[in-house]
Amino acid sequence: MRDLPEYLSGVRPRFRQPSAADLCIEVPSMAPDETNEKVMEVFGRHKDLVSLPVVEGQKPIGLISRSIFLSQMSKQFRNELYGRKSCIAFMDKEPLVVDAALDIDALTRKTVEYGEKALTDGFIITRDGAFAGTGNGLQLMRVVADMQASRNRQIMHSIEYASVIQRSTLRSSLEALARACPQAHLVWEPRDIVGGDFYQFCTAEDGWFATVADCTGHGVPGAFMTLIASTSLSQAIEQNGPKDPAGLLGHVNRSIKQMLGQVDGQDDTPGSDDGMDAACFWFEPASGQLVFAGARLTMFVLRPGADGVEMLDGQRQGVGYVDSDFNYVWRNQELQLPAGSLVFVSTDGLIDQIGGPRGIAFGKRRVRELLREHHAHTPAQVNAALVEALRDWQGEQPRRDDLTFFCFRT
Repeated sequence: MRDLPEYLSGVRPRFRQPSAADLCIEVPSMAPDETNEKVMEVFGRHKDLVSLPVVEGQKPIGLISRSIFLSQMSKQFRNELYGRKSCIAFMDKEPLVVDAALDIDALTRKTVEYGEKALTDGFIITRDGAFAGTGNGLQLMRVVADMQASRNRQIMHSIEYASVIQRSTLRSSLEALARACPQAHLVWEPRDIVGGDFYQFCTAEDGWFATVADCTGHGVPGAFMTLIASTSLSQAIEQNGPKDPAGLLGHVNRSIKQMLGQVDGQDDTPGSDDGMDAACFWFEPASGQLVFAGARLTMFVLRPGADGVEMLDGQRQGVGYVDSDFNYVWRNQELQLPAGSLVFVSTDGLIDQIGGPRGIAFGKRRVRELLREHHAHTPAQVNAALVEALRDWQGEQPRRDDLTFFCFRT
Protein backbone atom coordinates (compact mmCIF):
# COMPACT_ATOMS: atom_id res chain seq x y z
CA MET A 1 0.00 0.00 0.00
CA ARG A 2 1.02 3.64 -0.63
CA ASP A 3 0.94 6.22 2.13
CA LEU A 4 -1.54 9.10 1.96
CA PRO A 5 0.17 12.45 1.23
CA GLU A 6 -0.92 15.82 2.52
CA TYR A 7 -3.66 16.82 0.12
CA LEU A 8 -6.25 18.84 1.98
CA SER A 9 -4.54 22.16 1.22
CA GLY A 10 -6.67 22.31 -1.94
CA VAL A 11 -6.26 21.52 -5.57
CA ARG A 12 -6.27 24.23 -8.23
CA PRO A 13 -6.12 23.79 -12.01
CA ARG A 14 -2.65 24.19 -13.45
CA PHE A 15 -3.76 24.66 -17.03
CA ARG A 16 -6.08 27.00 -18.84
CA GLN A 17 -8.39 24.02 -19.46
CA PRO A 18 -7.97 21.75 -16.42
CA SER A 19 -8.67 18.03 -16.53
CA ALA A 20 -9.30 15.20 -14.13
CA ALA A 21 -5.53 14.87 -13.78
CA ASP A 22 -5.52 18.16 -11.84
CA LEU A 23 -7.77 16.56 -9.23
CA CYS A 24 -5.89 13.28 -8.99
CA ILE A 25 -4.72 12.43 -5.47
CA GLU A 26 -2.50 9.47 -4.69
CA VAL A 27 -4.22 7.50 -1.94
CA PRO A 28 -3.82 4.06 -0.37
CA SER A 29 -5.52 1.24 -2.22
CA MET A 30 -6.70 -2.23 -1.27
CA ALA A 31 -6.30 -5.54 -3.07
CA PRO A 32 -9.46 -7.71 -3.32
CA ASP A 33 -8.01 -10.38 -1.02
CA GLU A 34 -7.29 -7.91 1.80
CA THR A 35 -9.68 -7.99 4.73
CA ASN A 36 -12.13 -5.56 6.21
CA GLU A 37 -9.90 -5.43 9.30
CA LYS A 38 -7.22 -3.97 7.04
CA VAL A 39 -9.70 -1.45 5.68
CA MET A 40 -10.54 -0.45 9.26
CA GLU A 41 -6.85 -0.01 9.99
CA VAL A 42 -6.29 2.22 6.93
CA PHE A 43 -9.29 4.40 7.73
CA GLY A 44 -8.02 4.65 11.31
CA ARG A 45 -4.58 5.86 10.18
CA HIS A 46 -5.93 8.28 7.59
CA LYS A 47 -8.67 10.25 9.27
CA ASP A 48 -9.31 12.46 6.22
CA LEU A 49 -9.64 9.63 3.72
CA VAL A 50 -13.16 9.82 2.25
CA SER A 51 -13.03 6.57 0.29
CA LEU A 52 -10.66 3.72 -0.39
CA PRO A 53 -10.23 2.26 -3.88
CA VAL A 54 -9.97 -1.46 -4.47
CA VAL A 55 -7.50 -2.35 -7.21
CA GLU A 56 -6.92 -5.74 -8.82
CA GLY A 57 -3.53 -5.68 -10.48
CA GLN A 58 -3.62 -2.20 -11.95
CA LYS A 59 -7.34 -2.16 -12.69
CA PRO A 60 -9.72 -0.45 -10.25
CA ILE A 61 -12.76 -2.60 -9.45
CA GLY A 62 -14.53 -0.67 -6.72
CA LEU A 63 -14.59 2.04 -4.09
CA ILE A 64 -15.18 1.67 -0.35
CA SER A 65 -17.00 4.64 1.15
CA ARG A 66 -15.72 5.54 4.60
CA SER A 67 -19.14 6.53 5.92
CA ILE A 68 -20.93 3.44 4.58
CA PHE A 69 -18.15 1.07 5.69
CA LEU A 70 -17.96 2.40 9.25
CA SER A 71 -21.74 2.45 9.50
CA GLN A 72 -21.93 -1.23 8.53
CA MET A 73 -19.01 -2.38 10.66
CA SER A 74 -20.30 -0.59 13.77
CA LYS A 75 -23.37 -2.78 13.88
CA GLN A 76 -23.50 -5.63 16.42
CA PHE A 77 -21.39 -8.70 15.53
CA ARG A 78 -20.40 -7.18 12.13
CA ASN A 79 -16.71 -7.15 13.01
CA GLU A 80 -16.82 -10.78 14.08
CA LEU A 81 -18.76 -11.74 10.94
CA TYR A 82 -16.95 -9.65 8.34
CA GLY A 83 -13.64 -8.56 9.89
CA ARG A 84 -11.56 -11.29 8.21
CA LYS A 85 -13.60 -11.44 5.02
CA SER A 86 -12.62 -9.79 1.74
CA CYS A 87 -12.90 -6.02 1.60
CA ILE A 88 -15.20 -6.31 -1.43
CA ALA A 89 -18.09 -7.08 0.95
CA PHE A 90 -18.90 -3.38 1.43
CA MET A 91 -17.39 -2.12 -1.81
CA ASP A 92 -19.31 -0.09 -4.38
CA LYS A 93 -18.85 -2.23 -7.46
CA GLU A 94 -19.88 0.54 -9.88
CA PRO A 95 -18.08 3.72 -8.87
CA LEU A 96 -17.50 6.56 -11.30
CA VAL A 97 -14.22 5.87 -13.14
CA VAL A 98 -12.76 8.56 -15.43
CA ASP A 99 -9.57 8.96 -17.42
CA ALA A 100 -7.08 11.56 -16.26
CA ALA A 101 -7.33 13.34 -19.64
CA LEU A 102 -11.06 14.05 -19.27
CA ASP A 103 -11.63 17.82 -19.16
CA ILE A 104 -13.36 19.40 -16.18
CA ASP A 105 -16.53 20.34 -18.05
CA ALA A 106 -17.06 16.74 -19.18
CA LEU A 107 -16.13 15.44 -15.71
CA THR A 108 -18.69 17.75 -14.11
CA ARG A 109 -21.43 16.49 -16.42
CA LYS A 110 -20.51 12.87 -15.71
CA THR A 111 -20.44 13.49 -11.97
CA VAL A 112 -23.87 15.11 -11.99
CA GLU A 113 -25.30 12.32 -14.17
CA TYR A 114 -23.78 9.67 -11.89
CA GLY A 115 -25.54 10.99 -8.85
CA GLU A 116 -24.88 12.06 -5.30
CA LYS A 117 -22.42 9.29 -4.44
CA ALA A 118 -19.88 10.60 -6.96
CA LEU A 119 -19.92 13.95 -5.16
CA THR A 120 -19.86 12.60 -1.60
CA ASP A 121 -17.60 9.53 -2.01
CA GLY A 122 -15.51 10.76 -4.92
CA PHE A 123 -14.44 8.99 -8.09
CA ILE A 124 -11.54 6.92 -9.40
CA ILE A 125 -9.06 8.37 -11.90
CA THR A 126 -7.10 6.16 -14.31
CA ARG A 127 -4.35 6.61 -16.89
CA ASP A 128 -4.70 4.29 -19.87
CA GLY A 129 -6.97 2.08 -17.79
CA ALA A 130 -4.53 1.77 -14.88
CA PHE A 131 -5.36 3.11 -11.43
CA ALA A 132 -3.83 6.55 -10.81
CA GLY A 133 -5.68 7.95 -7.80
CA THR A 134 -8.97 9.47 -6.73
CA GLY A 135 -10.74 12.79 -6.90
CA ASN A 136 -13.45 14.15 -4.65
CA GLY A 137 -16.52 16.29 -5.13
CA LEU A 138 -15.33 19.19 -2.97
CA GLN A 139 -12.21 19.64 -5.08
CA LEU A 140 -14.25 19.40 -8.27
CA MET A 141 -16.70 22.08 -7.10
CA ARG A 142 -13.80 24.33 -6.12
CA VAL A 143 -12.17 24.02 -9.55
CA VAL A 144 -15.49 24.56 -11.32
CA ALA A 145 -16.10 27.68 -9.22
CA ASP A 146 -12.63 29.00 -10.09
CA MET A 147 -13.21 28.33 -13.79
CA GLN A 148 -16.62 30.02 -13.69
CA ALA A 149 -15.18 33.06 -11.95
CA SER A 150 -12.44 33.30 -14.57
CA ARG A 151 -14.94 32.97 -17.41
CA ASN A 152 -17.18 35.59 -15.83
CA ARG A 153 -14.25 38.00 -15.60
CA GLN A 154 -13.46 37.44 -19.27
CA ILE A 155 -17.10 37.95 -20.24
CA MET A 156 -17.34 41.14 -18.18
CA HIS A 157 -14.16 42.51 -19.76
CA SER A 158 -15.64 41.79 -23.19
CA ILE A 159 -18.95 43.43 -22.31
CA GLU A 160 -17.21 46.48 -20.87
CA TYR A 161 -15.25 46.87 -24.09
CA ALA A 162 -18.47 46.38 -26.07
CA SER A 163 -19.85 49.33 -24.11
CA VAL A 164 -16.94 51.44 -25.29
CA ILE A 165 -17.71 50.44 -28.89
CA GLN A 166 -21.45 51.13 -28.50
CA ARG A 167 -20.86 54.56 -27.00
CA SER A 168 -18.37 55.36 -29.76
CA THR A 169 -20.94 54.55 -32.44
CA LEU A 170 -23.39 56.96 -30.76
CA ARG A 171 -20.90 59.81 -30.33
CA SER A 172 -21.30 61.22 -33.85
CA SER A 173 -25.06 61.55 -33.28
CA LEU A 174 -24.50 63.56 -30.11
CA GLU A 175 -22.13 65.84 -32.00
CA ALA A 176 -24.74 66.34 -34.72
CA LEU A 177 -27.39 67.14 -32.10
CA ALA A 178 -25.10 69.68 -30.41
CA ARG A 179 -24.69 71.49 -33.73
CA ALA A 180 -28.39 71.38 -34.62
CA CYS A 181 -29.99 72.15 -31.27
CA PRO A 182 -27.54 73.09 -28.48
CA GLN A 183 -30.33 73.34 -25.86
CA ALA A 184 -31.65 69.82 -26.52
CA HIS A 185 -30.99 67.18 -23.89
CA LEU A 186 -30.78 63.39 -24.04
CA VAL A 187 -30.85 60.71 -21.32
CA TRP A 188 -29.45 57.30 -22.30
CA GLU A 189 -29.07 54.70 -19.53
CA PRO A 190 -28.67 51.02 -20.49
CA ARG A 191 -30.16 48.69 -17.91
CA ASP A 192 -26.97 46.64 -18.16
CA ILE A 193 -23.50 47.71 -19.27
CA VAL A 194 -24.64 47.72 -22.88
CA GLY A 195 -28.20 48.14 -24.04
CA GLY A 196 -30.85 47.71 -26.69
CA ASP A 197 -31.85 51.39 -26.96
CA PHE A 198 -30.15 53.72 -29.41
CA TYR A 199 -30.54 57.24 -30.73
CA GLN A 200 -29.55 58.82 -34.01
CA PHE A 201 -29.30 62.46 -35.10
CA CYS A 202 -28.21 64.05 -38.35
CA THR A 203 -28.37 67.52 -39.84
CA ALA A 204 -29.15 69.09 -43.21
CA GLU A 205 -29.13 72.69 -44.42
CA ASP A 206 -32.75 73.39 -43.49
CA GLY A 207 -33.27 71.14 -40.47
CA TRP A 208 -32.35 68.08 -38.51
CA PHE A 209 -33.51 64.48 -38.03
CA ALA A 210 -33.82 62.52 -34.78
CA THR A 211 -34.59 58.95 -33.78
CA VAL A 212 -35.06 57.33 -30.39
CA ALA A 213 -35.40 53.57 -30.74
CA ASP A 214 -35.85 50.49 -28.57
CA CYS A 215 -34.55 47.23 -30.05
CA THR A 216 -35.50 43.73 -28.93
CA GLY A 217 -33.92 42.77 -25.63
CA HIS A 218 -31.26 44.48 -23.58
CA GLY A 219 -27.69 43.68 -22.61
CA VAL A 220 -25.52 42.04 -25.28
CA PRO A 221 -28.36 40.74 -27.53
CA GLY A 222 -29.98 44.17 -27.49
CA ALA A 223 -26.67 45.85 -28.29
CA PHE A 224 -26.22 43.60 -31.35
CA MET A 225 -29.67 44.64 -32.53
CA THR A 226 -28.83 48.33 -32.12
CA LEU A 227 -25.88 47.88 -34.49
CA ILE A 228 -28.11 46.20 -37.08
CA ALA A 229 -30.92 48.74 -36.76
CA SER A 230 -28.75 51.86 -36.63
CA THR A 231 -26.72 50.69 -39.64
CA SER A 232 -29.94 50.07 -41.58
CA LEU A 233 -31.23 53.53 -40.62
CA SER A 234 -27.97 55.20 -41.69
CA GLN A 235 -28.19 53.48 -45.07
CA ALA A 236 -31.82 54.56 -45.45
CA ILE A 237 -30.93 58.20 -44.69
CA GLU A 238 -28.00 58.10 -47.10
CA GLN A 239 -30.21 56.73 -49.89
CA ASN A 240 -33.43 58.67 -49.27
CA GLY A 241 -32.56 61.71 -47.16
CA PRO A 242 -33.87 62.49 -43.67
CA LYS A 243 -37.14 64.33 -44.42
CA ASP A 244 -39.51 61.34 -44.67
CA PRO A 245 -39.51 59.55 -41.27
CA ALA A 246 -42.28 57.14 -42.31
CA GLY A 247 -40.34 56.09 -45.42
CA LEU A 248 -37.21 55.54 -43.32
CA LEU A 249 -39.12 53.23 -40.96
CA GLY A 250 -40.32 51.22 -43.97
CA HIS A 251 -36.76 50.94 -45.30
CA VAL A 252 -35.43 49.75 -41.91
CA ASN A 253 -38.33 47.30 -41.60
CA ARG A 254 -37.46 45.63 -44.91
CA SER A 255 -33.74 45.68 -44.16
CA ILE A 256 -34.05 43.99 -40.74
CA LYS A 257 -36.47 41.36 -42.04
CA GLN A 258 -34.14 40.48 -44.92
CA MET A 259 -31.01 40.50 -42.78
CA LEU A 260 -32.51 38.21 -40.11
CA GLY A 261 -34.54 36.03 -42.48
CA GLN A 262 -37.84 37.17 -40.96
CA VAL A 263 -39.64 37.57 -44.27
CA ASP A 264 -43.28 36.59 -44.89
CA GLY A 265 -43.57 35.02 -41.46
CA GLN A 266 -40.84 32.49 -42.29
CA ASP A 267 -38.19 32.73 -39.62
CA ASP A 268 -35.01 31.18 -41.04
CA THR A 269 -33.13 31.71 -37.77
CA PRO A 270 -34.56 29.49 -34.99
CA GLY A 271 -35.86 31.64 -32.16
CA SER A 272 -35.30 34.90 -34.03
CA ASP A 273 -38.14 37.40 -33.90
CA ASP A 274 -36.34 40.69 -33.52
CA GLY A 275 -36.91 44.30 -34.45
CA MET A 276 -37.42 47.71 -32.89
CA ASP A 277 -39.91 50.33 -31.75
CA ALA A 278 -39.01 53.88 -32.73
CA ALA A 279 -39.96 57.54 -32.70
CA CYS A 280 -38.55 59.39 -35.72
CA PHE A 281 -38.99 63.03 -36.70
CA TRP A 282 -37.70 65.72 -39.01
CA PHE A 283 -37.70 69.33 -37.75
CA GLU A 284 -37.18 72.61 -39.62
CA PRO A 285 -36.38 75.40 -37.12
CA ALA A 286 -37.06 78.28 -39.53
CA SER A 287 -40.64 77.25 -40.28
CA GLY A 288 -41.42 75.31 -37.10
CA GLN A 289 -42.57 72.32 -39.16
CA LEU A 290 -42.16 68.91 -37.50
CA VAL A 291 -42.82 65.61 -39.27
CA PHE A 292 -43.24 62.61 -36.96
CA ALA A 293 -43.59 58.89 -37.60
CA GLY A 294 -43.73 56.36 -34.80
CA ALA A 295 -43.62 52.61 -34.41
CA ARG A 296 -45.29 51.88 -31.04
CA LEU A 297 -43.73 54.96 -29.41
CA THR A 298 -45.33 58.32 -28.59
CA MET A 299 -44.29 61.96 -29.00
CA PHE A 300 -45.37 64.51 -26.35
CA VAL A 301 -45.80 68.17 -27.35
CA LEU A 302 -46.50 71.12 -25.06
CA ARG A 303 -47.15 74.40 -26.87
CA PRO A 304 -46.61 77.77 -25.12
CA GLY A 305 -49.66 78.71 -23.08
CA ALA A 306 -51.42 75.40 -23.73
CA ASP A 307 -53.34 73.78 -20.88
CA GLY A 308 -52.60 70.21 -21.90
CA VAL A 309 -49.90 68.07 -23.47
CA GLU A 310 -50.60 66.72 -26.96
CA MET A 311 -49.72 63.10 -27.65
CA LEU A 312 -48.84 61.83 -31.11
CA ASP A 313 -49.14 58.06 -30.87
CA GLY A 314 -47.04 55.93 -33.16
CA GLN A 315 -48.70 53.17 -35.16
CA ARG A 316 -49.15 49.85 -33.41
CA GLN A 317 -46.70 48.07 -35.69
CA GLY A 318 -43.13 47.17 -34.76
CA VAL A 319 -40.24 47.41 -37.21
CA GLY A 320 -38.65 44.24 -38.61
CA TYR A 321 -40.45 41.57 -36.59
CA VAL A 322 -41.69 38.30 -38.07
CA ASP A 323 -45.30 39.47 -37.97
CA SER A 324 -44.49 42.92 -39.44
CA ASP A 325 -45.66 43.05 -43.04
CA PHE A 326 -42.70 43.40 -45.42
CA ASN A 327 -44.35 46.28 -47.27
CA TYR A 328 -46.02 47.92 -44.28
CA VAL A 329 -46.37 51.69 -44.77
CA TRP A 330 -46.02 54.01 -41.79
CA ARG A 331 -47.59 57.44 -42.04
CA ASN A 332 -46.15 60.85 -41.28
CA GLN A 333 -47.88 63.21 -38.88
CA GLU A 334 -47.14 66.90 -39.52
CA LEU A 335 -47.22 69.68 -36.91
CA GLN A 336 -46.66 73.39 -37.07
CA LEU A 337 -45.02 74.34 -33.79
CA PRO A 338 -44.68 77.90 -32.48
CA ALA A 339 -41.40 78.99 -30.95
CA GLY A 340 -41.01 77.83 -27.36
CA SER A 341 -42.87 74.52 -27.79
CA LEU A 342 -41.53 71.64 -25.72
CA VAL A 343 -41.11 68.29 -27.50
CA PHE A 344 -40.42 65.02 -25.68
CA VAL A 345 -39.97 61.42 -26.89
CA SER A 346 -39.07 58.31 -24.91
CA THR A 347 -38.64 54.57 -25.21
CA ASP A 348 -40.87 52.41 -23.02
CA GLY A 349 -38.19 52.00 -20.35
CA LEU A 350 -39.62 55.14 -18.75
CA ILE A 351 -43.33 54.52 -19.38
CA ASP A 352 -43.36 50.86 -18.33
CA GLN A 353 -41.17 51.04 -15.22
CA ILE A 354 -42.97 49.39 -12.30
CA GLY A 355 -43.05 51.21 -8.98
CA GLY A 356 -45.13 53.25 -6.56
CA PRO A 357 -47.15 51.92 -3.63
CA ARG A 358 -49.27 49.66 -5.87
CA GLY A 359 -46.46 48.32 -8.08
CA ILE A 360 -47.83 49.71 -11.35
CA ALA A 361 -46.25 51.31 -14.43
CA PHE A 362 -45.00 54.91 -14.37
CA GLY A 363 -47.29 55.62 -17.31
CA LYS A 364 -47.88 58.40 -19.81
CA ARG A 365 -50.09 60.41 -17.47
CA ARG A 366 -47.21 61.09 -15.08
CA VAL A 367 -45.03 62.10 -18.00
CA ARG A 368 -47.65 64.65 -19.10
CA GLU A 369 -48.01 65.98 -15.55
CA LEU A 370 -44.26 66.46 -15.18
CA LEU A 371 -43.98 68.17 -18.56
CA ARG A 372 -46.73 70.64 -17.55
CA GLU A 373 -45.12 71.21 -14.15
CA HIS A 374 -41.71 71.98 -15.66
CA HIS A 375 -42.84 73.59 -18.92
CA ALA A 376 -40.85 76.78 -18.25
CA HIS A 377 -37.60 74.97 -17.52
CA THR A 378 -34.78 74.06 -19.89
CA PRO A 379 -34.82 70.64 -21.60
CA ALA A 380 -31.98 69.53 -19.33
CA GLN A 381 -33.99 70.52 -16.23
CA VAL A 382 -37.08 68.78 -17.59
CA ASN A 383 -35.14 65.56 -18.11
CA ALA A 384 -33.52 65.85 -14.68
CA ALA A 385 -36.99 66.17 -13.11
CA LEU A 386 -38.15 63.07 -14.99
CA VAL A 387 -35.10 61.08 -13.88
CA GLU A 388 -35.67 62.07 -10.25
CA ALA A 389 -39.38 61.25 -10.45
CA LEU A 390 -38.60 57.87 -12.02
CA ARG A 391 -36.07 57.02 -9.29
CA ASP A 392 -38.60 57.87 -6.59
CA TRP A 393 -41.30 55.87 -8.38
CA GLN A 394 -39.05 52.85 -8.92
CA GLY A 395 -38.02 52.64 -5.27
CA GLU A 396 -36.84 49.13 -4.48
CA GLN A 397 -38.19 47.69 -7.72
CA PRO A 398 -35.55 46.43 -10.22
CA ARG A 399 -34.96 48.35 -13.43
CA ARG A 400 -37.06 46.67 -16.10
CA ASP A 401 -35.52 47.98 -19.29
CA ASP A 402 -33.06 50.34 -20.92
CA LEU A 403 -33.93 54.01 -20.52
CA THR A 404 -33.74 56.62 -23.29
CA PHE A 405 -35.60 59.92 -23.62
CA PHE A 406 -35.03 63.17 -25.44
CA CYS A 407 -36.31 66.70 -24.94
CA PHE A 408 -35.90 69.93 -26.92
CA ARG A 409 -37.55 73.32 -27.26
CA THR A 410 -38.39 74.83 -30.65
